Amino acid sequence: MMDLDEAEDWAWCDAQFAAIEAYVKTQHIPHGVICDWPEWYAAPYVGLWAVEDPADPGFVGHWILAGDSTGKQPQPVAFDFIAAEECAEPREALAAFAKKWAALAAAAAKGTAWTGSPALSGDLSQQAAQLARQAELLKLWASDEDMWEQD
Repeated sequence: MMDLDEAEDWAWCDAQFAAIEAYVKTQHIPHGVICDWPEWYAAPYVGLWAVEDPADPGFVGHWILAGDSTGKQPQPVAFDFIAAEECAEPREALAAFAKKWAALAAAAAKGTAWTGSPALSGDLSQQAAQLARQAELLKLWASDEDMWEQD
């Protein structure tokens, strides 16, 4: 699945961090520390980042799912966020994003646009198809036992 070597992985994650910080600020996500390394990632496509809960230091307040910010991916994964109340673990967060995106894609396929996050542009049916594909992939990753063995 990973087609980058470790140094490239590191460089990609490192380069993503500025985009994560900017996103947290533009979305006005309450935060303490923004973790400078993703909890989970598939470079150079997508990463899952933890943002500390300012009311509960040391614990995750929000999860950020962020696609490639370099502009190299033709259909980058959208940036999105969810509160960590329902999903304390990275794997649960990935599954929650998958569920959210599948629901948005299903609504979009019926012609219902959404506002807020994730912010997507372009044709609604194309957005729906892309979001549905990505939701399916996130769901596969979340359910892949081998990927989460080290936890």
